[in-house]
Amino acid sequence: MSQILATVRVCRCLRRKSALATTSNVRNYICKPLLGFQAVKEKTVLIQPKSRGFILHWLRWKSDYLQTLPHLSQGKYTSNVNHDLRRFLEEIGTDPKEARYWLKQFQNIDQMRAKIFAVVHVHQDIFQQPKMLEALSSNLSFLFRNDMISLIVHGATFPANNQPTSDELQASRRRVNQETMTMVNFLQASGTPAHPLFPGSNVLKAEATPGSSMMGKVINVNTDPLQWCLGCGHMPVISSIGETSSSQLVSVDVHQATAELAKALQPMKVLFLNDHGGITNEKGEVIGEILIPGDLEKISNEIWYTDATERKVEYMKDLLEHLPSTSSVVITSATTLLTELFTRHGSGTLFKNMEPIHELTSLNDVNINRLIDLMSRAFGRPLKEEYFREISDRLDTIYISESYSAAAIITNEAGTSVPYLDKFVISTQSQGEGTSDMLWDVIRGKFKNLFWRSQHSNKINPWYFKRSEGSWSNSKWTVFWYGINDPKLSYRLVDYAVRLKTSFIEKKQTSSLRLPSKMESTSKV
Repeated sequence: MSQILATVRVCRCLRRKSALATTSNVRNYICKPLLGFQAVKEKTVLIQPKSRGFILHWLRWKSDYLQTLPHLSQGKYTSNVNHDLRRFLEEIGTDPKEARYWLKQFQNIDQMRAKIFAVVHVHQDIFQQPKMLEALSSNLSFLFRNDMISLIVHGATFPANNQPTSDELQASRRRVNQETMTMVNFLQASGTPAHPLFPGSNVLKAEATPGSSMMGKVINVNTDPLQWCLGCGHMPVISSIGETSSSQLVSVDVHQATAELAKALQPMKVLFLNDHGGITNEKGEVIGEILIPGDLEKISNEIWYTDATERKVEYMKDLLEHLPSTSSVVITSATTLLTELFTRHGSGTLFKNMEPIHELTSLNDVNINRLIDLMSRAFGRPLKEEYFREISDRLDTIYISESYSAAAIITNEAGTSVPYLDKFVISTQSQGEGTSDMLWDVIRGKFKNLFWRSQHSNKINPWYFKRSEGSWSNSKWTVFWYGINDPKLSYRLVDYAVRLKTSFIEKKQTSSLRLPSKMESTSKV
């Protein structure tokens, strides 16, 4: 059987034999400095294989061991948690409720379907800026420690009209391999166990481009090595170098590799990180979001919509067509990643599949018959004829999707300055497609506080609980609210909500309800 020589660096505080229990025949050691450590020992060990899986066993031991190194350091990365938390608070501002809301939403995502929260494309320019790379690794480590696992992909971009020479491709591959090691080093220094998947790992299955034996495109993604990394608790780092069926390595454009990885893994987010931020208009202002297909016609006539921007938008459109309806794609700066994820205003340009949602303030602009049909079908009861007449004087805003598959009605009630969510309705066909989350994000973006009620038997109540900051329940109603910190005010809102007349025709009308002496107000975000 073969033998393996391996070099293992050990912090000086790990001198006990138990630290090297999986090794034997220590031949020599040399003391050398390592980033963040005052002194380390470098031991060359001889590993005797005892089973077919000894290589994987050793690699996992080494990765698990390296995971502990940043916590032992007395240097720059002494306290990763405090370091990341401080950066997190500096980036997102001082609104902890908003941060908790988004953190809860991301953590509640069904990641059993795909254990990847985000596919992160890191632009090559970032590797030339150590401070930006440090900020990025810190942000990714924060996500990792909060169960939002990312896959890192990086590499070179090859313009369609520019054919690189063989020397240029060789230089590009050397640079890409060096960047893989750099990314892994920064992540591990920030406390994240990262695992590099170098060319030849059989992840990106490619075919050579006609006329070039050194360039190609991805035709399939082997997710087994990626899932293995995730199962080991590591963050995969992969470069855009594919492998053909004949085991030939070919350079692949990083955008095409990112798209194929995202299509295979179906993440919640695809993040394109650069050193400058999102798409900007003619004034240099970042375009906050582009909804597909709703905004395409509108932006096509804008001055800032150049040919290069159009190619980006078409690329995003094609990518979103192959992702779940709840997924989104973002172009933003590596230094503002947390701001993009944990604030409503974001920091870059968000792309999302979403039919337009119209914001209206008058019933004259609404197709009443279509709205009545939507509400009656969704609630399973006919709407009272006088409903719209009664709310006309109290109406604040109506949100309606283009196809009348979703709507929300918000009113201004007498005696309180807090708006009331009178109706929130999603058609049966649109449920589970992310429409409710899109509509809710629009509402939260405009209204800083809100209260509403729902029947105690409503199956959507768990969804409301996750998005509220307080609640109260009795045998018939559950009243929810957010943005309200005054207990007396919340008590008055509950009192008001449970006394409102029902909007639908029911067989039995329930008598007035009494409030209990005590109310429960619990944080839900």
